Amino acid sequence: QPQFVLVATLVLLLTKQEISNISTMSFLDKMKKASKSVVDAGAKQMLKTDIMFLDREIKTRKQAFGIEIYDLMEELETAEGMSTTDKEAKIRACFDAARKDIAVIVAKKDCKKEEMAVLDSTSDSGAASNIPPSSGTVLTNTHPQDAEHEGM
Repeated sequence: QPQFVLVATLVLLLTKQEISNISTMSFLDKMKKASKSVVDAGAKQMLKTDIMFLDREIKTRKQAFGIEIYDLMEELETAEGMSTTDKEAKIRACFDAARKDIAVIVAKKDCKKEEMAVLDSTSDSGAASNIPPSSGTVLTNTHPQDAEHEGM
C-alpha cells in the first residue's frame, strides 16, 4: 500500500508539473503574441507617418510645379522670337518632369500601403482569434434565442 501511495503521488506531481509547463508555455505564447501585436502596431504607425510625409512631398512638388510653370509662362510671354510649338514643348517638358517626379512618389506611397496591408493580414490571421476569452466562455454575435433554433 505505501508503494501505491508513492506511485499516486508521483502521478499527481507529474500532472501538476505538466500543467505548470502548459500554463507557462501558454503565458509565454500570450506574451509573444502581445509583443508581436505591439511591434506590428508600431510598424503600422510608422508606415502611416511615411505615407503622410509622401503626401506632403506630392503637395510640395505640385506647388513647385505651379511656380515653375508660372515663371516659364512669364518668360515665354516675353519671348517673341520663339514659335508657339517651341513654347508648348517647353511647357510640356516642365509638366512631364513634374508628372514623373510625382509618379515616383506615388509608387513609394503604394509600396507603403501594400506593407500596411501585409501587416493587417498577418495580424488578423490569428493573433486574436486563437486567444479564448479569459472566462473560458465562448462569445457569439447571435442572440441566445437564435442559437437555440440552430440546434433544432
